[in-house]
Amino acid sequence: MSSLAEIERAAGTLPKHEMERLFVFLAGQLGRDGMPDEANRSSGRHGVLDIPPAHLGQMLPPSGEDNLLGEMLEGRL
Repeated sequence: MSSLAEIERAAGTLPKHEMERLFVFLAGQLGRDGMPDEANRSSGRHGVLDIPPAHLGQMLPPSGEDNLLGEMLEGRL
């Protein structure tokens, strides 16, 4: 096989387990290991990097007159 198109056609005829072996081989050639992120998501696995960042809004500047602890504890014994 001398072209990428030929390789793609041949890979498309492989059984799934052999496609996975081919993928792992090619990933190793690229210096990567394991299955791609899409495969991990489709199997139900995910990581902390898949969680979108939280946006908490603008922080208020502290002032010397704030008594936040007192306000939180107000009315409690």
